[in-house]
Amino acid sequence: MTITILGTNHLMSKEEIYELIKKSKPQVIAVELCQTRYDLMVLPIINNVPLVESVNNTDNGLISQISNAVRDKVKKENLQYGSDQINSCIYAVENKIPLEFVDLDIMRTKELMDKIPQSEKEGFFKELIEFQNKPITELVKDVDEEEILKKLKVMYPIAYEFLITIRDLYLLSSVLKLEKKYHNKRILVIVGKGHKKFLEENLK
Repeated sequence: MTITILGTNHLMSKEEIYELIKKSKPQVIAVELCQTRYDLMVLPIINNVPLVESVNNTDNGLISQISNAVRDKVKKENLQYGSDQINSCIYAVENKIPLEFVDLDIMRTKELMDKIPQSEKEGFFKELIEFQNKPITELVKDVDEEEILKKLKVMYPIAYEFLITIRDLYLLSSVLKLEKKYHNKRILVIVGKGHKKFLEENLK
């Protein structure tokens, strides 16, 4: 049994992610999604129906505002929102490879993020304003994920626990369950680069 962790920036093209998957020759594909996000982001594409814009269009929570801001920006820049995860799922479906979801459900993450202190929420909104003023390709170019995580931990310690620590542990737990479920199978786990190091170190 082999587990390979593939770290992405969530903006990889379909061609790029397909090529990386083919090189790994996985027997199982696991993605940094939950069933809720799969139903919203991937199933409509597979079934050729209009995408649902959000879990709840009237939701004014922090996660929804961040997600909507990112979605609007990538749309304007002719990019695909969560392209790595979406196309990994599509590849699995097209090639009849077992597909697994390893992330905490988005509704639980939303609940947690709505509990962070007001000072941290205000900080995120300031970051969003800066985010709107730069092209996404510039924002993700030559990014040092470790430095970003260090900054996040210092500036937004509660949000860091909810967005990174809890989800890292959930991802790890999910991958370990897959190890038992798919004994002696090649498992490719596709996650954001910020989770890759934690998973690799702890899987050892």
